[in-house]
Amino acid sequence: MKARAQHVALAVAAVAVAGCSNGSSGGADGTPTTTPPVTTTTPSASASVSPSESAKPTPSFSSTVKASKACTTTTLDASLGQAQGAAGSTILAIVFENTGKKACTMFGYPGVSFLDASGTQLGQPADRRGGEQAVVTLAPGSAANAQLRIPDPGNFDPADCNAATSASIRVYPPGETAPMRLKSVMSVCTTEAGRSVVLPVVPGRGA
Repeated sequence: MKARAQHVALAVAAVAVAGCSNGSSGGADGTPTTTPPVTTTTPSASASVSPSESAKPTPSFSSTVKASKACTTTTLDASLGQAQGAAGSTILAIVFENTGKKACTMFGYPGVSFLDASGTQLGQPADRRGGEQAVVTLAPGSAANAQLRIPDPGNFDPADCNAATSASIRVYPPGETAPMRLKSVMSVCTTEAGRSVVLPVVPGRGA
């Protein structure tokens, strides 16, 4: 009986040793080490990058000329292009020429309003809307333009237009607070219904 008991004890010890050997492996210093499970994460098909996480470059017209400073009133000359008629409106190109010695940039809408002979503003400034805003780079001597669309007073009832005669057009280049004044004698509406519209600057002198 004593021999049988010793035999059983040895067998149990052997099983215990085998179990420890299969469950872990020893490190170099004898400390048990385990291999962590490997997990793989698959991105969700619906995942997307929010607009704030992606860069949004400013639109720009193609140009080989490089410039880092905006054009200012002091480095620009302004003039009016040939008037054209279109769908009950008169279209004027407000032309800006870079008279400076360095290239400069323009972006956005100019400020435009009509003045009478005494310099008083007639009605509201031209509404800034429509078109696509993009950076225009002007080399010395080159030009950009913004279209001014002026409704024909003859298309309105007199009360809806309240026409007046302008003596000049006051123009603020985009981003500038110093105005330029261009002579222009014409009949314009002074009401919201007959308000003129100006588009953003684009390369060239217009039509």
